[in-house]
Amino acid sequence: MADTLRFSPSAGWDEVRQLLGREMQLLVAIAGVFFLLPGLALSFLLPPIEDISSLASIMAAIQPYLPLIILVSLVQMVGQLAIWTLVMASDRPTVGEAIKAALLFLPFYFLINILTNLIVGAGLVLFIIPGLYLACRLAPVGAIAINESIRNPLTAIQRSFQVTKSNALPIFAFLLIVGIVFLLISVAVSFVFGTIFAISGLEMAPGGTGTALLAVITGIVSAAGTTIFALMQVAIYRQLTGAGTPEVFA
Repeated sequence: MADTLRFSPSAGWDEVRQLLGREMQLLVAIAGVFFLLPGLALSFLLPPIEDISSLASIMAAIQPYLPLIILVSLVQMVGQLAIWTLVMASDRPTVGEAIKAALLFLPFYFLINILTNLIVGAGLVLFIIPGLYLACRLAPVGAIAINESIRNPLTAIQRSFQVTKSNALPIFAFLLIVGIVFLLISVAVSFVFGTIFAISGLEMAPGGTGTALLAVITGIVSAAGTTIFALMQVAIYRQLTGAGTPEVFA
């Protein structure tokens, strides 16, 4: 395979839209179960953090809820793995088969994810630019690992650096543009629906009806964003390995 291809953000987005159009029903089902519901559970059960003046105060506030946060993260990882399996496997698995494959691969991806976050985090602590560079070079590591059945975290990271060689800048542009768009959408949705609920007389205080409804709506937007960013990893991987879109989707 040609691992030195140039990544095109516009072609990458075309691939994401193609996958969304062809697999919308299955992706909605996975996103609802593995992204939306766990996210809502976390938003309803995690109390508002009042003191955000320091990292220590934030950690102290969320410490009692760390098991829940970790559980939600694991469930969302299963969703990501299921999406990658579903859209990349050549044998056209069912949703159930994709979820089963995701569960079996979860322990390996968990370790890959931890090591990847440590590497990117170290880059951000040393200086922001190295961290962003590392994040771009490691962007498709999850899709690479499950598609190529790489269970060793170091091997997966090495493979990601090989695949994304000389493509950090276009990958950064791809992630940045889509990230900004979804940030603006999230802010707009939160503002518009928050205003509508407040005008309608719904309670917008913590625990209120308006707040709960707003959490559901913003949770849907967040689940959609998580799904799209998972598909973006697929687009990056396919372009830079010349894999293309499997005929199974035709």
